[in-house]
Amino acid sequence: MKKWLFIFLPAALVFTAIVQKRYFDNHYTIATVQSDIPGISCGPANYNVILPDENGKYITLLPGWGNHSYTITTNSDSAQVYFDQGLTMYYSYHPREAMASFKEAARFDSSCTMAYWGQALAKGPPYNFGHQYVMDKNIFGIISLMNKYVTMASAREKDLVAAMNRRYDKSDIDDKDRKAHNIAYAAALKQLISRYSNDNDIKSLYTDAMMLIHPWDFWYNNGEPKPWTMELIQYTRNILSEDPHHPAALHYFIHLTEASHQPGVALQNADSLKKLFPSVAHMVHMASHEYERSGYYMEGVDVNQKADSNVVQYSNLTKGLIQSVHVPHYDAVSAYCALSGGMYTIAMEKAMECRSHVNPDARNTYQQYLYMFPYFPMVRSGKWQNILSDSTYIANDWTYAKIIRDFARGMAYARSKNIPDAVKCLEQLKHEKNDTILRIPFTPYMSSPFECASIAEHILAAAIFSEQKNYPAAIKAFELAIKAEDGLLYTEPKIWMLPARQYLGALLLQIQQPAEAEKIYRDDIRRNPGNGWSLLGLYQSLQQQQKTTELFSAKQGYTQSFAHADAVPAASVY
Repeated sequence: MKKWLFIFLPAALVFTAIVQKRYFDNHYTIATVQSDIPGISCGPANYNVILPDENGKYITLLPGWGNHSYTITTNSDSAQVYFDQGLTMYYSYHPREAMASFKEAARFDSSCTMAYWGQALAKGPPYNFGHQYVMDKNIFGIISLMNKYVTMASAREKDLVAAMNRRYDKSDIDDKDRKAHNIAYAAALKQLISRYSNDNDIKSLYTDAMMLIHPWDFWYNNGEPKPWTMELIQYTRNILSEDPHHPAALHYFIHLTEASHQPGVALQNADSLKKLFPSVAHMVHMASHEYERSGYYMEGVDVNQKADSNVVQYSNLTKGLIQSVHVPHYDAVSAYCALSGGMYTIAMEKAMECRSHVNPDARNTYQQYLYMFPYFPMVRSGKWQNILSDSTYIANDWTYAKIIRDFARGMAYARSKNIPDAVKCLEQLKHEKNDTILRIPFTPYMSSPFECASIAEHILAAAIFSEQKNYPAAIKAFELAIKAEDGLLYTEPKIWMLPARQYLGALLLQIQQPAEAEKIYRDDIRRNPGNGWSLLGLYQSLQQQQKTTELFSAKQGYTQSFAHADAVPAASVY
């Protein structure tokens, strides 16, 4: 058995027990960020300048960030507590608050080398926006102060300072070799792990550094880990075995495992994040990554609502520091959780909120995707007349938005037995796919609109074939959609939200091929654990075959998944 299975197995068993119990008991760089896609990614936006208030204060002590502490050399209790707040904020992907906290620590102890080390940490590339990172040239003033006071630091702090010096190179003032600097920084931290083997924060900093080198890139689509993944998972697991409340390990473990075929290994982390860091928006939000991947959709909706409130709370407490009080990503994930749980009303509400906070243009296909979010719950819940009567404004050069509309309208026509108009929508979609803008990935960490458009094309074609009773052609088209979907890079929320296997499974049941449908549904459940649509399909396929052994557990599964649905669906798709 492969080594990585031994690492996952204990947690997988724990997750299985949790799932069974729930069935039966009824988830800023401070440098300038050049962003064409504001507010789309997982984490707050980023700004460069942080100024003190009229009293010289950079930030107040914030509520709800836990009690993690990393002892530093200082005679000031205030410097220590602001350093701790800054470090937790950094671990939580709130580097703007982190930077202000480290600056406040330096205000209380201007000779504290770790206060400047923290500022250098916060000014580094962010996990979700690394591709847009532009190094702030003012960093070298901070580095100078960090090095100036290092003689008063402990041996461990001197080593951390030396590692931080590897992250920035004054001879590379334009930061052209950023990747090399990131690698050098990570290598320096790894050396420190062997020197300070009991230091969980050094392990966390190394994990963070490696994640910055490989953002959103930890698993192959077949469920196998990338070469660097298991080392980082092992570090986070080791940290949590010693300190179950460690903010970095709780957070990073979800990122490291959510794209695997066993995301439930981090379910307890999600529960811990929202309890231990109840006011930290991104930490509360991160729980939803786990809830969505494990079939706890209402929990995903709830924590995103709380995360959105947290942004407002911190904004009110840090006047002028946080320049945005709304994160569209939270609405997007919330809408995705709701549509996955059959909660059409909530899904539409959150999708419309998401739409209201984006500004699409011809180049920005991701914002077009967010703008068109309401179409996905309408298709998911079979609201065909709503789709056909919708008059949403779409500019003529918003190609991807038009593709989503044509897909939705085509599905509505097909399901309404209006095949000629469904075919017209399909032909329009095929024509629009020729736009070269669709070949550009949404971001470097995502697939392209073209790949999603291909899935849409094949599902719509299959739906038309199915209504025409050309079942072999329909099956072939669904299989092409599945192949295209399996090639997508993992994102949260999914860049394509309507799994093709659920369509194929429903067709196979319709044409009395339950054994084949069972295989399809099991494969989808393996890729999307806990999803009620395929659990319902599995139940129906087992029922048709008169297989009774797993009927109860399958029914319990989809019942839990649709516990808050507007209505339990009759099939895996409408």
